[in-house]
Amino acid sequence: MKIIPSLSLGEISFKVKETFKRFPITLIWAIVSTMFTLFAIEKDVFDSVFYGKIILIFSLGFSWLIATRFFVEQFKKNYTWVFLITFSFLTLFYLSIGANNSEIHQNSIIRFILYFIAGHLLVMVTPFIFTWNKSAYFNYLKFVLIAIVRSLFFSLILYLGFVLALLAIKHLFNVDFKGERFLQVFVLCVGIVNTWIYLSGFPKDIHNQLTINYTKALEVLVKYILIPLVILYLIILYAYSLKIVINWNLPKGWVSYLVIALSFLGFIIQILINPIQKTTGSRIIKKFYPWFYYFLLPLIVLLFVAIFRRINEYGVTENRYFVFVFACWILAMSLYMLLSKRKKNKVFPLSLGIIAILISFGFWGTFSVSTKSQVKQFEKVYIDIKSDNFITSFEKKNQLRSIIRYLNNKHELHKIENVLGFNPKTTFKTDSHWQLQNRLMDSLDIKVTNNSDNINKLLYDDSYYSIDDLNLTINTENYNFLKRIVLNNYNKENIIKEYHFYLSEKTNIIRVSKGNIVIGEIDCSEMIKKLKNLETNYNISPNLMTVKHSFKTVNVKLIFQSINLSKIDDDAVKEYLSNANIYVLIKEKDAE
Repeated sequence: MKIIPSLSLGEISFKVKETFKRFPITLIWAIVSTMFTLFAIEKDVFDSVFYGKIILIFSLGFSWLIATRFFVEQFKKNYTWVFLITFSFLTLFYLSIGANNSEIHQNSIIRFILYFIAGHLLVMVTPFIFTWNKSAYFNYLKFVLIAIVRSLFFSLILYLGFVLALLAIKHLFNVDFKGERFLQVFVLCVGIVNTWIYLSGFPKDIHNQLTINYTKALEVLVKYILIPLVILYLIILYAYSLKIVINWNLPKGWVSYLVIALSFLGFIIQILINPIQKTTGSRIIKKFYPWFYYFLLPLIVLLFVAIFRRINEYGVTENRYFVFVFACWILAMSLYMLLSKRKKNKVFPLSLGIIAILISFGFWGTFSVSTKSQVKQFEKVYIDIKSDNFITSFEKKNQLRSIIRYLNNKHELHKIENVLGFNPKTTFKTDSHWQLQNRLMDSLDIKVTNNSDNINKLLYDDSYYSIDDLNLTINTENYNFLKRIVLNNYNKENIIKEYHFYLSEKTNIIRVSKGNIVIGEIDCSEMIKKLKNLETNYNISPNLMTVKHSFKTVNVKLIFQSINLSKIDDDAVKEYLSNANIYVLIKEKDAE
């Protein structure tokens, strides 16, 4: 089984045609999605919500359509209609994607990742849903791995070749190319070439591939690299467990990720050694099962203790929910390997893929459970702070702030209405995502009793300032134009008539130009310095958030509706303007 087979031009042409005959729907999907993405890049709408949602669906469809084809091929009859189920699933997901005018909601992105993982896991198992042979399954996984390596290798070579050709034309013939061309070439190579090469490597008679070709390189990888790594992780985790017993401290949350990583590594080794474990002469491979699972069981207990500690202190979030689900899955797989007589390795990817789908929706799903938990956590902390007349510690105020930020990111702030007595989304009428959570936090007027160092840290965390724009009146006298713009590190340019406004990276400077002619710079440092000396960051006087500048040809007045500051290279002192909502007034001097 060669990774890079030697083929003539005629054989390549034949293989291309045969691959299309076998995977017509998947390859048409690849072509259409690639062309659509190239169009989105060309029109510079790649980051828009509408195009973003469609590109998400196209990206998701690849693995699900491949898995569907492998599933259909198990039957002698023509079950092409099964693809309608896959397309219905993709359509339903598209309709369920939540978004506002500027971004796709975080829950939808997480759900996309879950379905993306599930699709790839199903590719690993769909040919063996109804039949099982451990030798054929091992060979199938080898085909998958080799197809991935082969397709990535050829796609990368082709991409580098195109890029070098474009650079050669640019420098030798003085032909300038838009920067988007390089991204378009990459999309073309990954979307069509990579997919076609990947699919061309799969044999049709998967279940008849029973001869095990266990290479020496694979045996060396397992025996001298992977299993020693497992032993090293076991030693570290058992040493840490001993430390917990001696010091009588609860485990840190970070240990959960190490236990999960160890478990996944062990399960991968189990799949790799399964065909030869009983026949190999290597003692360490023979003894891997069952001893790995015996040693893993106490660490699973440690994993549950660590995650329950975090949940008890701070409630459930998506990350903690996933860790808990992983802990349950790892326990179930370990018991399955120890107690089951058949021990089918397909259970690993199949069960994990099904779980990824199931936890994405419903009252039992990650989003519903996490939101309910954080709402309860908010109620608990808020009532505690309220009972002390809104005087509390820095840590508790910061915990309340974190919960508000979490619910705001999920667009779920309205669910704390029963606790507050008002709906933040309707009370603080603003389109600004950051402004909403900061207005709510400021309106609570919570006093901190900790030392000044913590107060300074809290003030730094509040590097957000806004005016009361509900009562804002803008006098446009002596100005020709007025427009509200948004400047940030992503949308670096805004245009008012022919005037361009740029946010200079990691500075407090806004650059102004007209067409290709640079007009000058507006330094906002003095205004920001004054804001940082204030005791509040909400409902600030518009005069304090106004900057005027007179250039040779134009007068500019900036009224900042809201400002976000970010620190420079983890330096808590040096900050820069990272996001701003601004009312811009322009007066052209030659128009007088």
